[in-house]
Amino acid sequence: MLFKSLAGLALAAAAVAKDVTYYWDIGYVTANPDGKLERQVIGVNGVWPPPPLHVSLNDTLVIETRNSLDTLTTLHAHGMYQNGTNYMDGPYMVTQCGIPPGGNMTYRIPIIQTGTYWIHAHFSAQYVDGIRAPLILHNPEEPHKYDEDVVLTLEDWYHDGAAGLLKDFLSWKNPGGAEPVPNGALIGRVGGDELYKLKFTPGKTYRIRLINMSALSMFHFSIEGHKMRVIEVDGVDTEEQEVGNVILSVAQRTSIL
Repeated sequence: MLFKSLAGLALAAAAVAKDVTYYWDIGYVTANPDGKLERQVIGVNGVWPPPPLHVSLNDTLVIETRNSLDTLTTLHAHGMYQNGTNYMDGPYMVTQCGIPPGGNMTYRIPIIQTGTYWIHAHFSAQYVDGIRAPLILHNPEEPHKYDEDVVLTLEDWYHDGAAGLLKDFLSWKNPGGAEPVPNGALIGRVGGDELYKLKFTPGKTYRIRLINMSALSMFHFSIEGHKMRVIEVDGVDTEEQEVGNVILSVAQRTSIL
């Protein structure tokens, strides 16, 4: 009887599962993320920043990708296990060959996890030039209760391109391995003198998904006059824990209420 029930659940899940398809033409665009310097960055479909991706448990994430750069590229869904689909994982010449200039690739990733993730290029240091975006894996049976869902990205930003930064970092002239210092920070993809504003209604509970999409920088996040409750760390649901601030190193994600 239990076996039949489990089988029925599996069939029901399969019946509602669907392909969630995004079309990403990866190419160069011009942007001024921190308001201090306009430069060439890497965007999607002619715009920057790349849009967030949303998909639900049991669905399949499909990214129809075209490489309009003059160099190789790949995409890596950071934090996803890729059980049985490691050839869709993205690290160049580890699990995937690079997509050549003018080439195409279709990523098909079955969603068997939930939580907060991000997707970025994984060829050399390419994602530092801006090809990175939130990837949210929704749980239809969300264990935590809240009224609204907010994604908040945290990033360091450089005025020099990633190729030049990498060359200087790995140079014999840098024997101590000093890491390049960023020119600024982007919060919600806004930096410099521009403020990123979120509107909150008293009495409502908000889930804020914090994602550190930096090259090198750690962020300390707090909200003045408020306590926060951590409910997720790196895609894993946790028991609620009240904190005054959250520390995120590169690639880490945390959800707070």
